[in-house]
Amino acid sequence: MSNRPGGLFEVECPDCKTALTIDPRARRIFHSVSKDADGNTRSFEDAVKDATAAPDKAQKVFEEGLAAEEGKEERLDDMFKKGLEKAEEDPNKKPPSIFDFD
Repeated sequence: MSNRPGGLFEVECPDCKTALTIDPRARRIFHSVSKDADGNTRSFEDAVKDATAAPDKAQKVFEEGLAAEEGKEERLDDMFKKGLEKAEEDPNKKPPSIFDFD
């Protein structure tokens, strides 16, 4: 614990190692600095910015996934038709057995 001017004091959480600057007169956290998974320090304000940007990021990821799935049905239909045509060319040909590869 280190004392700061103006009655503010700093405490470190023993669990997550977040440094909290507390204002005892207002009875609230004045400032906090936490560390991310890499050990770099992040302020509470940065965490708030990340949290408010999360819906936009999620929407972007959703749209990218949706775009990737759009043409999938047609591609699978084409592959099935090609396989069906190949099977109709030689109807007596057996598919390979797992024992043929020994």
